Amino acid sequence: MKTRRIISGLLTVLLAILLGWCMTQGVGDGRTIVYLCIGIILGTTYTFFGRLPIWLISASGGSLSDDDDPANISAYVYLPIIVAAILLAVIIFVIVIFMM
Repeated sequence: MKTRRIISGLLTVLLAILLGWCMTQGVGDGRTIVYLCIGIILGTTYTFFGRLPIWLISASGGSLSDDDDPANISAYVYLPIIVAAILLAVIIFVIVIFMM
């Protein structure tokens, strides 16, 4: 089993726990519950089959893509950008705290 499928399974379990918490505590509205259910269905499908069904990809109008699609951005590109954004946010936070 690939690492992506394991992570997808863990995230699906996390979404299921979040859905259960929303239902028992009365948190969120109907839209939140629908989004969580859709996420659980997509995560379960990907976890079991290793890819999303072709009909779902075509029905999305191209907004969903396969993992092997070259249009997907490599982690070597977006991770440094995310780290830089987090560092910038921390620096701005520290500056604002010291100016108060």
